[in-house]
Amino acid sequence: MPDASPRMENDGDDMPTIEPSLEQLLVDHIAGTGFDDLDAQAVSCCKKLILDALGVTFPGRQAPGCPEIVDLLATWQTAQGASVFLSGIQAPPPLAAMANSAMMHALDFDDTLDASALHTFVNVLPAALAAAETGKKVGGKELITALVVGVDLICRISLAIDSPLSWIRTATCGGFGAAAAAAKVLGLDREQIFNALGVVYGQTSGNAQGLIEGRLVKRMQPGFAASAGVLSAFLAGRGITGSRRFLTGAYGFYPLYEQGVFTPSAVTEGLGAHHSIVDLSIKPYPSCRMTHSSIGAALALKDRVGPVDAIGQVDVSVSAMVAEMVGKPFEIGDNPQVDAQFSIPYTTACALVRGDVFLQDFEPRAITDSAVMRLADRVRVVADPTLPSKDILQARMKITRGDGTVARERVPVPLGNPQNPMNEDQCRNKFLKCIDFSGIEIQDAARDELFSMVDHLESLTDVNDLVRIMAG
Repeated sequence: MPDASPRMENDGDDMPTIEPSLEQLLVDHIAGTGFDDLDAQAVSCCKKLILDALGVTFPGRQAPGCPEIVDLLATWQTAQGASVFLSGIQAPPPLAAMANSAMMHALDFDDTLDASALHTFVNVLPAALAAAETGKKVGGKELITALVVGVDLICRISLAIDSPLSWIRTATCGGFGAAAAAAKVLGLDREQIFNALGVVYGQTSGNAQGLIEGRLVKRMQPGFAASAGVLSAFLAGRGITGSRRFLTGAYGFYPLYEQGVFTPSAVTEGLGAHHSIVDLSIKPYPSCRMTHSSIGAALALKDRVGPVDAIGQVDVSVSAMVAEMVGKPFEIGDNPQVDAQFSIPYTTACALVRGDVFLQDFEPRAITDSAVMRLADRVRVVADPTLPSKDILQARMKITRGDGTVARERVPVPLGNPQNPMNEDQCRNKFLKCIDFSGIEIQDAARDELFSMVDHLESLTDVNDLVRIMAG
């Protein structure tokens, strides 16, 4: 393992260079990591997250925008492509990865790295599986290794950034992880991996405008990153060269996308010893992670505040970034599902009225329910200046009843975070509820086979057996 404590040197650019470069250290880590380098916790977390990502794909297949994507790809079918999940069709691998990622992410029910407010498996899993279908036979150990190093890259690149969201970092950081995962699955060597990451940087994009406008493109941006990762790995395998200083060069990712403000030590600390996959959260509610602590507070207060009609006002205090992204008064626009997913007022009201927040609460009829709408109008979200600006963990809630009595709740860490984890039964129950809600028929034998394959993934000789069940 290379020295993970780079030193700073000035080569005449505005930003001092780092030697050995962050890029070199990360590529050495990706190329040099094998299954035997992973600890039991990383392997266990990886399998749990695979099952979670596949589970949310079932209802995501029906979510607004996803049938349209699948219909489009049906016109571009190819006999030698990769599977578009739950459709029975194959498409060029980058497009299959895009579609599968969009389905995983559409309902905002996929994993998160809470410290960076981003998702990971929607990048790495579609990219790795699309690559696996079109190259050499890939076993379960190879898939797990590819996913762990891909997630590690996404998390480490993002954790060096302190500024609040403007770019959608699931996309901007996620493309690097997708390229790394696809490259590992394809068996690329160190130089080819380096090129794949440099090539994917040439395609890096993803901004928060679609999020704040509630547009369907928001759920597609991780798919664009997954697609770019697959394409970049295949191009690198054919000899296409990419930027070397894709992170720290004069026009590298950190100078260009993050104004040169980043913490190099966050990228390299514990590299090879600590696998970031163990830091990921599994989401109990199908809405933006930034709403989850508020939902938790509302559920904790529900029985203490009595009938919702007696509630005069709900005050929610969160970080500045959370207030900006999901704290605005609830309004229904062109895409009600997206509007509801990204609204503390809506999700808080839903929790207080219904005692739960699940997929059915983001259907049009549920969103426009008069009792929820009335209460959402009485939810006020403010930024707490004492919280770090991009903190998404903490929320404080005060509910004032019409008679003036007050109830308060603070949630320091939302459910699903490694500090407040969902247990095995909760994770499996989420998977089964997702399948049931989707209405997509899957035989009990196939469902049980999927459970067994994931549970014993390191023993699987060909991950295409897993793809076969998901292909539809």
